[in-house]
Amino acid sequence: MQEVFDPKAVVLIGVSRQTGVGAYNGLEMLQRFGYRGAVYVVHPHAGEILGQKVYQRLADIPEVPDLAVIAVGRDRVLPVAEECFAKGIRWLIIITQGFADADREGKRLQEALVTAARHCQARIIGPNTMGVMNAFNGFTTAFVDLPRSPDPAPVSLVAQSGALQVGSESFLGPLGKAVDIGNAADLGFVEVLEYLEQDPQTRIIALHIEGLIQGRRFLETADRINRSKPVVIFKTGVSASGAQAALSHTGSMVGEDQIFSAAVARAGLSRVHSALDLQDTLQAFRKLPLLRGRRIGIATPSGALGIIALDALSREDLVSGPLPENIRNIVQPQGPYWHILHNPVDLWPIGMLTGDYLKLAQQTLSGFLADPNIDGIICMLPALSSPLHSNIIASPAFFADLHLERFNKPLVVSLYGDGREVVRRNLDPVPGVAGYFSVEQAAHALGQLYRRYQALKRPTESWRLVAKTNPPAPTEPLLLGQAALEFLAAYQIPVVSGRLTHTPEEAAAAAASSGYPVVLKIIAPEWLHKSDRGGVILNLMTEEAVRAGFERLQYLSALPFSGPVGILVQKQLSGRELLLGIKADSTFGPVIVAGYGGVHTELWGDVVKTLAPVNLAQAREMLASLRSYPLLTGYRGAPPAAIDELAQTLVHLSNLAVAHPTLRELDINPLMATPEGCWAVDARLVWRQN
Repeated sequence: MQEVFDPKAVVLIGVSRQTGVGAYNGLEMLQRFGYRGAVYVVHPHAGEILGQKVYQRLADIPEVPDLAVIAVGRDRVLPVAEECFAKGIRWLIIITQGFADADREGKRLQEALVTAARHCQARIIGPNTMGVMNAFNGFTTAFVDLPRSPDPAPVSLVAQSGALQVGSESFLGPLGKAVDIGNAADLGFVEVLEYLEQDPQTRIIALHIEGLIQGRRFLETADRINRSKPVVIFKTGVSASGAQAALSHTGSMVGEDQIFSAAVARAGLSRVHSALDLQDTLQAFRKLPLLRGRRIGIATPSGALGIIALDALSREDLVSGPLPENIRNIVQPQGPYWHILHNPVDLWPIGMLTGDYLKLAQQTLSGFLADPNIDGIICMLPALSSPLHSNIIASPAFFADLHLERFNKPLVVSLYGDGREVVRRNLDPVPGVAGYFSVEQAAHALGQLYRRYQALKRPTESWRLVAKTNPPAPTEPLLLGQAALEFLAAYQIPVVSGRLTHTPEEAAAAAASSGYPVVLKIIAPEWLHKSDRGGVILNLMTEEAVRAGFERLQYLSALPFSGPVGILVQKQLSGRELLLGIKADSTFGPVIVAGYGGVHTELWGDVVKTLAPVNLAQAREMLASLRSYPLLTGYRGAPPAAIDELAQTLVHLSNLAVAHPTLRELDINPLMATPEGCWAVDARLVWRQN
């Protein structure tokens, strides 16, 4: 893609003859942005635009440009693209809207465009795009007048909208390169990421994602790149509408955005949830070293701000470190005898006594930096515009004198007061320190740095789905009851055996064979959520109770019992109830779910999910992340469940998921966990049709 970001020659097709205010003239924007390469303009009715010679036909251009930028009406795009291919141009940016983003005819035209490009081994960005921006060489295809930084940042943006380019200072901060992939008819996130991976001018990558295709390939690529260049994801278009059509508890509880979060977390990528969060995170990655531990030094001019900082750090799973001895020995003696220092270090009483607040702050920060028991620092600083407070306003020299480069620790500053904009702007060129406008933003920046540090220690993932077992073929589109349990057993998932019965006599015989107590369940496609409708009877201790229970359920169901429809008789177990499941995601493939089970599954909403497959370590991590995990480990003296067996069952379940790409949903609810092991008590499997 070097020809796209740094073309030696570019041809603009469809440039307006109007210029100035309201013209949105791509040639005008390109000239104003500072591009110095060769520019050709094609227009059938113009001789000159903005001093640039205009060619009436593409064939008349004296050379083959690296790139063509097309901005003509929708119906003319394909013929113009074919002219480009005939000329030998192999890179096209199509600005025009109205393709798959519009209607059925637009989708057909887009497909024809991609087919023609592939036939000629050409590549397309768009359609429906603003194209690219390269602040390093002054090249842009935007139809909006973009500001060009004289000192471009090593941050590259890949977006599904041009708005983030236009408002980069509002959404991202300093930016070096950007591409709007638009409809991504041909080139998408993966192809651009592969280019940026090799780009020496890119050190950090920001992604604005509305939707993804080829999710596993994306994760494989982003995971690899993220180990050398931070990949920050801003996902918009969050929706859980697909969950409403689910046929099981698993499907109804796991929405698209939850799966996306689980996927990017598994890949170790940094996700942000707002434009402000995106800007804050990019600043942290651009200016600061990673946070290599959880222990934070806190310097504050106010006890109240110190408490706010502790709360904010706690939300990021960070803690205050011990007070360094050099702060105790150097700073403490300068204050009143009654002011005992702790971390957070409240400097205001000492500053008022000595009259040199900034010197004290510098001594405190130096103490934190030098102490091996402190991993990072958050400092709250006043930023007041009044000249009466100029003695407490930190200048760039204040931070330069700390020699931050010697310590490899992140220092974040929370600025407050009416002069904070000026102070932060002065901090921007100072390496090793990042300024924020709230304590929470500063703490979150540290949290992002720590999470990235942890993510880089992850073992390399294998994102390819390779079945490890020989899967038995599914016999029906919907498996319930004993048939579902037998299918699970083929994958070494422990199950409570039972017998599907069709008469009271069969039920009584099954109960006698299994041993009491037993449970009776209606098994029928119409009774998926049988517990909610009285379709389950527990704690049956005698043959008479079994016969009566059978007749009651038969009457309640109003169904003829034969074949796969009947009453399942099972030995009743006691233990902790869990939910295990599989959901097939259209973007990322099979997803494994574990959570608090039983009839109150949705009420508690305690579920965790990740992509299949999982290994034993990942399975244990899933279980440990549940809010209800203490119930499994012996809460209030209760015997603990067999965690190792639970984890191994999750591994077996993930093997099943990988082995069956046509499996849409699988629900095990409940899975009974006891000190001796775990067993699936009830299950259903739904297969994708056609």
